[in-house]
Order: sequence, then C-alpha cells, then structure tokens
Amino acid sequence: MTIKAEDVQAIIFDLDRTLIRSQSGFDKALNEAADFLTKYLKRHDHTLSSKIYRTLRPIAKSFESQGLYDRDMWWIILLRRLGLSHLSGKWVHKVTLLYWKAYIAASPPYHDAEYTLRTLRKRGYRMALVTDTDGTLGMKRKRVKALPFYDLFETVVVAGEDTPKIKPSKTPFVLVAKRLRVSPKECVYVGDNPKADVKGARAVGMQTILVKRRRLKGAHPTLIIKSLSQLVGIFKGVGR
Repeated sequence: MTIKAEDVQAIIFDLDRTLIRSQSGFDKALNEAADFLTKYLKRHDHTLSSKIYRTLRPIAKSFESQGLYDRDMWWIILLRRLGLSHLSGKWVHKVTLLYWKAYIAASPPYHDAEYTLRTLRKRGYRMALVTDTDGTLGMKRKRVKALPFYDLFETVVVAGEDTPKIKPSKTPFVLVAKRLRVSPKECVYVGDNPKADVKGARAVGMQTILVKRRRLKGAHPTLIIKSLSQLVGIFKGVGR
C-alpha cells in the first residue's frame, strides 16, 4: 500500500517511542525507582538488593503491554510479590513522582523529530498528538508541554483522560479529528505500535504510518518507515 499524500490535511503523532526516546527513560526511571525502594525497605529491615529490580522489571513490562499505566500499582504489586504488602501506603506515590522525574530527564526527542515536525508545519500541515495517559492524572500533559516543539500541535488528546478508553479505542482518534475539524480520511497517524496506534487510527479511516522502532505484531499500516525524517520526502505540501 502507498500513502495518498494529496489527501492529507493533518498529520497526527503518537509520543512515546515515536517522537521521544522513551525506552531510555523507562530504563532509567525503573532503576531510580528500584534504588529508592531498596533503600526504603532496608530502613525497614528488609535487605533485598538486586531482587527488587529483578522482580520489578517483569511487572512493569507486563503492565505496560496491557495498557495498565498507574505506576502506584506497580510498586504495590511489587511489595505483594515480595511478601511485604503490610508496608504499602500513600508513600508509594512518591516513588511514582520520582519515576516520572527520571523518565522525563532521560527521554529526549529523536534527533530528527523537531526538524521533521517544523518542516511539515511550514508546508501547511495541521499537527496534533494522540497519546495514552501515564496513569497519573496530568502527567502526560506535563510531559507534552515540556517538548521543544509543543507549540506545533493544535491539539493534544490524552486517551484515558480526555476519553474514557486508551488506544486502540476509536474514541481518541475520532476526537482529534473533531477538534481539528477535518475528516479522519484527511488525516494520517504516525506511531510505533501496530496494535495501539495503527489499529485504532485505521479503524476510523485514517491512513497510518508505522515508525519501525521495535519488533511488534499487530495491524498492518499503510506505510512503514525507519525514521521520522522520511516524512519530509512524503509530504511535500497540502494538496500535493
């Protein structure tokens, strides 16, 4: 399949692993959380050392793959698996805030992200973002506003906060088209996840582009690219 670039009025993006290097942020944040938890538990006479990280990582990966983003629950489940549920309490939210601080610091944009987005905007394309909630109310919007190219987005839809369901629900894709006042058929959605990004956008009639950052199975996109800068060669101006 090929992209019908002449039909496109709006280009809508996913955030994590599409525009920013969130895998490095995830790894750094998980290490920071594990270090904090190790020290906290040691103060309560539980010396577990590397067992914290070894137990935590599969919990985090499993929850992420299921779209369960509430980080507070990650630490609660960890304590349960370690047989330390009695230590759970409101303090776990401090771990979540520490996690996101480390995540943001270690998740820079891809090197070609800002150049690509600014070039496409200059060519007349309308820009928006559809991204899932982080599980902590307002956190994803805070992260988006910190982007050096935040000013390019006409609207940001945080699925799971602005809509009842996260991707691949049709709802966030319908909402972003409505906010832009364009037909879904005049939109292309750019993401990295065949299931969450491609399936949902395609279901409402959008063309889809998959940035191949990792090996994932799911719906087939209209086009697969290896880097964001390839978009510059595809979209040469509205109506062209």
